[in-house]
Amino acid sequence: MQKHHNMTFDEIVKEVVRVCKNNKVEHLSLFGSYARGTQTERSDIDFIAYGVKDIETLREEIDEIMTLKKIDIFDYDEVCNQYLREDMDEYGRKIY
Repeated sequence: MQKHHNMTFDEIVKEVVRVCKNNKVEHLSLFGSYARGTQTERSDIDFIAYGVKDIETLREEIDEIMTLKKIDIFDYDEVCNQYLREDMDEYGRKIY
């Protein structure tokens, strides 16, 4: 699918929240450069999903969001990388 819409950050967050709530994600946080305020034009947007039942379906639906920005979503319970988990714990910004 070709991504063709240059959505604002707030529009992207709103769409990710909609998809997550439709998939009954317990809560959602932002982490990475956008949470730290160090993002650049080329930065992707990183989210953490808590209490997600089916991360693959969630990722597929998020991939359908028509934006030029890359969106990554992680199931917190499946993150094994210690440094990534520390970044999530330290800088994660709860969205809902």
